[in-house]
Amino acid sequence: MSRQITVNDILKMFLAHIKLIIILALVGMIVSFSYVKLFVTEMYSTTALILVQNDAGFNDSSSTASNNTDNEKVDTNNITQSVMLANTCSVLFTRDPQMKAIIAGNSVSITAIEDSYFLEISVTSSDPLTAANVANQVAQEAPAVFAKYFGEAGKVDTVEEASIPSAPSSPDVQQYVILGLLAGLVLGLGIAFLLEIIDTTVKPGDDLYDIYKIPVFAEIIDFEMEGGAKK
Repeated sequence: MSRQITVNDILKMFLAHIKLIIILALVGMIVSFSYVKLFVTEMYSTTALILVQNDAGFNDSSSTASNNTDNEKVDTNNITQSVMLANTCSVLFTRDPQMKAIIAGNSVSITAIEDSYFLEISVTSSDPLTAANVANQVAQEAPAVFAKYFGEAGKVDTVEEASIPSAPSSPDVQQYVILGLLAGLVLGLGIAFLLEIIDTTVKPGDDLYDIYKIPVFAEIIDFEMEGGAKK
């Protein structure tokens, strides 16, 4: 005869295997922590800030900025708005051969802060000192690269040098541990539910009347199961 499983029944199932659930949750946390410490490389990030300034040579013509990479001067008349200068430099500084030689093997992002001449040079590396050195080298090389393409139409100044990061930016150990805890918890709940489903024995705590619709008048004690003497 089939039996309808209620929420209360499910809670009893989980409580009956609470130790298993807790153990698997703890194992998930330990495995995740060990994995991130042993197999995931710590990465360090730092940022330098430079300022790109134009002069009267830049005007508001209707042409777009040119990304010339053949060591020729960029015609300042091709800059549509002065704010385009920083955006143009963010592209040139990553594509220029001199810059490529500096940033080779590292994750480098040069982005223009919206509606300004400020450029953020963000570097990520497995070595904190390397990250800071690369960011500062890019900032130091920026004026020469700027002059190569724009001549004396402006200048580049370092506003803030990159510092050596004291702590890794990734991986997020706490996030890994939480995910391991959740994975272990789900696994424990699943195993507990499966063990109860495949267990067809009738336990003293089961409500036999609800299962078979037959009143129970007495129970026969199993002395071996209850710790009594064997007959």
